[in-house]
Order: sequence, then C-alpha cells, then structure tokens
Amino acid sequence: MAEAVAPEVRAAQRRIVSTVNVSGVLNSDGLALWREAGCGEWKATAAELGRDLALLEVPHTIVTAFRFPLASSYSKAMRRGEEVRIARKDLTHLVRWMPSLKQTIADIPEDCPGWAFRLFQPRAEGMAVLSLALSAEWPAWSVKQARAAGLVCAECDYDLREFKDETRLPYDIRLPEKPNKRRLVCGQCCNHGLDELGRLAALAGQPS
Repeated sequence: MAEAVAPEVRAAQRRIVSTVNVSGVLNSDGLALWREAGCGEWKATAAELGRDLALLEVPHTIVTAFRFPLASSYSKAMRRGEEVRIARKDLTHLVRWMPSLKQTIADIPEDCPGWAFRLFQPRAEGMAVLSLALSAEWPAWSVKQARAAGLVCAECDYDLREFKDETRLPYDIRLPEKPNKRRLVCGQCCNHGLDELGRLAALAGQPS
C-alpha cells in the first residue's frame, strides 16, 4: 500500500521537486538552491524552502552566498543571496521524495568541485586559507561572469577556477591604496604570495 502522506507534506514535496528541477545545483558536497535577497513575492525565499524541507524531514542549512553582478546593473557589486544546502550525506532523505535524483547523485564525478572556492591570503602573522561565499554553481559561470566576480587573475587574466596547476592557485593580493578590496592574483604572478607576506610582516614589525 502507498504510504499515507498529509496534504501539507505532499504540497511541500511538489514545491521542492519543482524547485530542484528548475534551479538545483548538485556537486561533490551536495545540493544547493540559491535565492537572491529581496527576490519578491513571485519566488519562494530560502526560509520558505527551508520550511518545506523541514516538513519533509530533510536536513539542511541556509548560508549567505554571492553571485556575479549582472551586466545590465548600474552597481557592479556581487549579488547577495541565501543558499539552501543539503549535504551529500543527507541527500538520501530527499531521494525518498524525489527518486529520480538517485542516479543523478551516483553519476557525480569524483573530481567534481564542491561549494568552497578556496584562496590564500597573506597576512602579517602568516598565510591564511579562506573560502569565498559564492553560490554553488560558480564552477559553471562563463569566463565573463567569473571576471565580473573577480575570479580571474588581476595581472594575467588567468581563470582561477582551474585548480589543476598548483603554480596558479589564487592569492588575495590587495593594493596598498585599497587594503579593503579583495584582489585575486595567480601564484605565478605574485610569487605565491611570499612577497606580500614579507611586506605585511615588515609593516607590522614581525619576522616573515
């Protein structure tokens, strides 16, 4: 016999399945659904998606995540949003309501990127490893979109989303006149951040 499901749970299932089909992003870390801040009444918010997932008993988190600025917008700032994330280990709870997802999950390549875009940031006290708060589909952005988001080398225009060359990993090398503005440079163009590390240590009076 088919499992008896409350009407409100079935309605939540229909909404989540539809949303995943339209805008879900799967990667090695799990599944993500991004919603721009202030998206309006015509689109479910991250909180509303979270309430539906709670009804379906699917573990999830909601995090802040940014997308590239639109070419048509006056402001070139990154677009802030919230992303509902379901960790890969918890996707079995969603497969219960969306069986078609099972094979798609099994087909995720082993070398598929995850949620984190990691970079190195030289500091006076040493090299820090950070993660940018980007929406989960960042690996699939076009080069133009990646450039608008500052994900290409500011010196040579190398696409920093390519992590296969260890000599070109991303470093946050900020201009002295703009110390609060992130500026990503590949390892080849910045001596792997060592020069900046030494400069900051000298300014702070610390040994590099």
